[in-house]
This record gives sequence, C-alpha cells and structure tokens, in this order.
Amino acid sequence: MSAIADFIRLPSSDVEQLRSNYDQTLERYGQPAATYEWSGYVLATLLSYLDEHDINLMKSPYEALTAELCQSRGATIFIFTPTHKDAYLSRLSREQFSADELRDYFNDFNASDEAEIGQAMLDGIASIRDSLASLDADSVIVFSIG
Repeated sequence: MSAIADFIRLPSSDVEQLRSNYDQTLERYGQPAATYEWSGYVLATLLSYLDEHDINLMKSPYEALTAELCQSRGATIFIFTPTHKDAYLSRLSREQFSADELRDYFNDFNASDEAEIGQAMLDGIASIRDSLASLDADSVIVFSIG
C-alpha cells in the first residue's frame, strides 16, 4: 500500500478556508512547492526521526486546524510555516544525514527490512527542505500524506 505526499504552498490568508473548502482552496490558491516520488508513508516515519533530532515540523500555530482536517479527511496533514523555515532550513541538508542511519531508524520503527529505504528518507529530507525554501513571510506549506 502506498500513499501520495503533497507539499502545497498556500497564502497564509487562505489557510482558514481549508476548514470548509479544502480541495477547492488548494486547487484555487495553492502551488506545488516540492515533489516526492516515494510512498508518503516514508515521510511519516521521517517526521518522527526529525522530531527526535529536535526538528519538529509537526507542531505549529495551526494544530487545531490540522487535527480537524486529519479527522475529516482521513489523512495526515501538517502546516509548515515561515517559523519552521527560519528554525530548520539550515539543518535539513542531505549531507547532514546518513542514509544508513535513516534506513536503520525506518526499519526499527516499522519492524521492516527495507535495504534501500535510506535513500527514500534522504529524498524526503530534500523535499521538505525544498518546500520550506519556497516559503515567504505570507505563505505556508500544506503538507499531506493520503
């Protein structure tokens, strides 16, 4: 089973519209900010790994909204902000991470034995970094796995 991960840049002024018109708001005002070719489920594990390394992308001022969206849409959704960019962009270069360490973390976390998953995790770091780099003071990233 696979899942698609999306990184959509959205003007901050339109975030609350997600509550009632999620798809229409993203379609009308959103722009793709990054791509990720592997299963989005890999990114769920990556977010936990990053959190353990003090790169917490799962908390934001929009937590109540994202909890509501996750519930209503049956998907994993986080909103990355310019504050995330300021705090973490410089810490998200691929060179700062080991594919072997990421592979081992993924396999331990998921009780699996995926030999090439370290590359997928590194690609996830690059996608998150690309999405954050696209932010300006008046935008957010709607990150979803579903």
